[in-house]
Amino acid sequence: MAYRYGRLNPTATQVPPVVSELEALFAAIPDEALLTTLQGPVRRGPKGYDPKTLWRCYVAFYYLGLPSVSDLVRTLHDNPYIAKACGVDGDVPSQPTFSRFMTRLAKLANRKGLRSVMWTLADTLQRTLPDFGKSVSVDSTDIKGWSNGAKHYNGKSSDPDAGWCVKTNTEGNKKFVWGYKAHILTDTTYELPIVVDVTAGNVHDSMRATPVLRQAKYAINSFFPKYFIADSAYSSDKIRKHIHRNYWPHGRCEAIIDPNRSHTKAVARTMKTPEWKAIYNRRTASERVNSRLKACRRLNEVRTRGRFRVYVHVLLSVMVMQAQALATGCRQSVRKVA
Repeated sequence: MAYRYGRLNPTATQVPPVVSELEALFAAIPDEALLTTLQGPVRRGPKGYDPKTLWRCYVAFYYLGLPSVSDLVRTLHDNPYIAKACGVDGDVPSQPTFSRFMTRLAKLANRKGLRSVMWTLADTLQRTLPDFGKSVSVDSTDIKGWSNGAKHYNGKSSDPDAGWCVKTNTEGNKKFVWGYKAHILTDTTYELPIVVDVTAGNVHDSMRATPVLRQAKYAINSFFPKYFIADSAYSSDKIRKHIHRNYWPHGRCEAIIDPNRSHTKAVARTMKTPEWKAIYNRRTASERVNSRLKACRRLNEVRTRGRFRVYVHVLLSVMVMQAQALATGCRQSVRKVA
């Protein structure tokens, strides 16, 4: 006779804690408009699986940090509590079913719906947590693509949207990754992502700083940060002028950007006082958020190709972290959200 959760024949009261966590997570995500778009028009023939069920399975997929869709299917088969929390009543969706659902999510209307969910979550965090969005940092992190950049077929890679990302690790050595970059704007106080953008790996970090800031203004109704923090990869007069031009009328936003050594004018203007260094050190919040997204929210577990699909993958990873912060309902635990 099989044992489950340490006892024979579990009763209805033996619900594991992960079920209540998933229910709180589902309740925190404002997905009504997205589900309406996913539902689509009424058609004849078999209805198939409810989009709400597939959507909740995908949210649980990222919350549990499972390596692949096969592991998700296996978890739904082995754990009826999680399956029921996701709305699975009867047969568990197969791997091809989830693959087709990812294709639906990657369509333009649904991508916009996913982005709107992320924006709404960021705005809710700003209204819930004091001083959220006042001290922000931007940083990019490489995402290993689901293809081999060294192999080409008929002169093309299996993922033509990807590119080579060159980063310097902590030892000072260059690291080459074939794939994408996720450009993430992070709140340094609560260590939570605000918005995200995805590009090929060969796009320079400074090219996406101002677009991410513009996106944050759409996401949060009153986005007027006091500090914008970035490393030397974002040392650009264009970025500094953008910050001064867009945030000066509503209160000064100070650009705490480490100047590149080759930018002599920026080096001369930047006075690295102890106060400046203390604020600049907050930039490590971005690195910790990137690390948590990779370690616990599948950010680096790409199992699809194409920029649109990878964008959906990154959105899901960021949204789950944002929603979990809201679901905890406790400020002291926000930094521990993984």
